[in-house]
Amino acid sequence: MRNITYAIDLDTGLVISRIGNELAWPILEYDGILPDYALNYQLEKITLHTAAPCWNTLKWTRKIPVEIKNIHRRFWGFEELKK
Repeated sequence: MRNITYAIDLDTGLVISRIGNELAWPILEYDGILPDYALNYQLEKITLHTAAPCWNTLKWTRKIPVEIKNIHRRFWGFEELKK
């Protein structure tokens, strides 16, 4: 059985999720910033090894809003939670 764990990057406030040795990390889409300066992020899979330099800035928690959890659940192929 796969479990999702969630963390908040204390430097950016972004939510990261983890399954096994892979993380779903939000990557800023620079093309979408102009003209209205909206920040759009796309989740990408990275390995624990790749995230090692940032590991100390992550706070692991269960206290993540359901809307954000559902974004990560869709990314990992899980069924969404009910609000």
